[in-house]
Amino acid sequence: MWKISKEQKVDELSVWETNLQNPNFAEYANNCGALGIRVENKSELDDAIKKALDYNGSSMVEIITDAELI
Repeated sequence: MWKISKEQKVDELSVWETNLQNPNFAEYANNCGALGIRVENKSELDDAIKKALDYNGSSMVEIITDAELI
Protein backbone atom coordinates (compact mmCIF):
# COMPACT_ATOMS: atom_id res chain seq x y z
CA MET A 1 0.00 0.00 0.00
CA TRP A 2 2.56 2.58 1.07
CA LYS A 3 5.12 1.72 -1.58
CA ILE A 4 2.63 2.16 -4.40
CA SER A 5 1.38 5.47 -2.96
CA LYS A 6 4.95 6.74 -2.69
CA GLU A 7 5.67 5.79 -6.29
CA GLN A 8 2.53 7.61 -7.43
CA LYS A 9 3.56 10.73 -5.51
CA VAL A 10 7.12 10.66 -6.88
CA ASP A 11 5.76 10.51 -10.42
CA GLU A 12 3.40 13.40 -9.54
CA LEU A 13 0.36 11.20 -10.16
CA SER A 14 -2.87 11.18 -8.21
CA VAL A 15 -2.82 8.68 -5.37
CA TRP A 16 -5.70 6.27 -5.92
CA GLU A 17 -6.71 2.66 -5.33
CA THR A 18 -4.03 2.15 -2.67
CA ASN A 19 -6.02 2.56 0.53
CA LEU A 20 -5.98 -1.16 1.32
CA GLN A 21 -5.44 -2.76 4.73
CA ASN A 22 -3.63 -6.04 5.19
CA PRO A 23 -5.37 -8.77 7.15
CA ASN A 24 -3.76 -10.36 10.19
CA PHE A 25 -1.83 -13.04 8.32
CA ALA A 26 -0.76 -14.84 11.50
CA GLU A 27 -4.39 -15.20 12.56
CA TYR A 28 -5.26 -16.45 9.08
CA ALA A 29 -2.49 -19.07 9.28
CA ASN A 30 -3.83 -20.22 12.66
CA ASN A 31 -7.35 -20.48 11.21
CA CYS A 32 -5.96 -22.69 8.44
CA GLY A 33 -4.34 -25.11 10.91
CA ALA A 34 -0.80 -23.76 10.79
CA LEU A 35 1.15 -21.93 13.47
CA GLY A 36 0.90 -18.20 12.89
CA ILE A 37 2.97 -15.81 14.97
CA ARG A 38 2.64 -12.04 14.70
CA VAL A 39 5.71 -10.00 15.69
CA GLU A 40 5.19 -6.33 16.47
CA ASN A 41 8.36 -5.62 18.48
CA LYS A 42 11.97 -6.38 17.60
CA SER A 43 12.40 -8.05 21.00
CA GLU A 44 9.87 -10.75 20.00
CA LEU A 45 11.53 -11.72 16.72
CA ASP A 46 14.15 -14.26 17.82
CA ASP A 47 11.67 -16.20 19.96
CA ALA A 48 9.05 -16.17 17.19
CA ILE A 49 11.48 -17.53 14.60
CA LYS A 50 12.65 -20.24 17.00
CA LYS A 51 9.04 -21.29 17.71
CA ALA A 52 8.24 -21.35 13.98
CA LEU A 53 11.29 -23.45 13.13
CA ASP A 54 10.69 -25.84 16.04
CA TYR A 55 7.01 -26.32 15.18
CA ASN A 56 6.14 -29.73 13.72
CA GLY A 57 4.08 -28.48 10.79
CA SER A 58 3.51 -25.42 8.70
CA SER A 59 4.36 -22.13 10.37
CA MET A 60 4.53 -18.48 9.48
CA VAL A 61 6.00 -15.42 11.17
CA GLU A 62 4.28 -12.16 10.30
CA ILE A 63 6.56 -9.21 10.99
CA ILE A 64 4.91 -5.82 11.40
CA THR A 65 7.16 -2.94 10.35
CA ASP A 66 6.91 0.80 9.98
CA ALA A 67 5.77 1.45 6.41
CA GLU A 68 7.35 4.90 6.54
CA LEU A 69 10.80 3.27 6.66
CA ILE A 70 10.29 1.52 3.32
